[in-house]
Amino acid sequence: MGKRGTGHNFALKLSGFLLLLALFNTSCDTRVKTVEAEVGEAVVKETSPTPSEAFMIDTAKSEITWIASKMTGRHNGLFQVQNGELLVSDGSLTGGNIVIDVASLRADDKNIDAESNKKLTTHLRSADFFDTEKYPTAVFELTDVIPLDTASTKQQLSSKNSYSELHIKNPTHRVTGNLTIKGETKSVSFPAKLTKEDNQLKAKANFNLDRTQWGLVYRSDKSLGDQTIYSEVNIGIDIVAKASSI
Repeated sequence: MGKRGTGHNFALKLSGFLLLLALFNTSCDTRVKTVEAEVGEAVVKETSPTPSEAFMIDTAKSEITWIASKMTGRHNGLFQVQNGELLVSDGSLTGGNIVIDVASLRADDKNIDAESNKKLTTHLRSADFFDTEKYPTAVFELTDVIPLDTASTKQQLSSKNSYSELHIKNPTHRVTGNLTIKGETKSVSFPAKLTKEDNQLKAKANFNLDRTQWGLVYRSDKSLGDQTIYSEVNIGIDIVAKASSI
């Protein structure tokens, strides 16, 4: 009886320890739970129909946000949109590009003070990350836009239980384009919500992107323990474009 009791108590303690370890590991995962963008080799854009409408991006009303996660927390900030246009043919988005002012990258974390945000901004602009002196801009060039026309696809993308509040509900299209960062170009595909009202075209998206695909590998090695910065970076896109003459 004594041996059985000892063994039983040990098993209970071991189970409890494993449960606590699992809870600890879960609590340390600070990554945003949202759609994972599909990343592949750059694609050659097929010939697009002649656009019937052009929409110039309103840089004052558009922004791109980022959230970077590490083992011990998160930081967030912004990129400014430098310029760009969206092209429409017969009512459908068929092309365009967005030029991102990477040199404008800044940390805007309300959980740290102004001096810490300034220090983080400087580090992100350095050669450890974006090397903005050498690569001041990034470019996203649209290669394909496909309507999400099936209820099952929309439901799957809109209501997955593990998604966070940052996930865009009821996406209307899957957008694919070539994203160039630091001279490296990859194809990126993600769901987005596109709306056209009067003389404006709006696009919203939120997804996680693997930064290491563009050579942004600083502290991505998990062997660094609590110094690890996750490879996944959350990207939020909010674009407003105004109609212009072609």
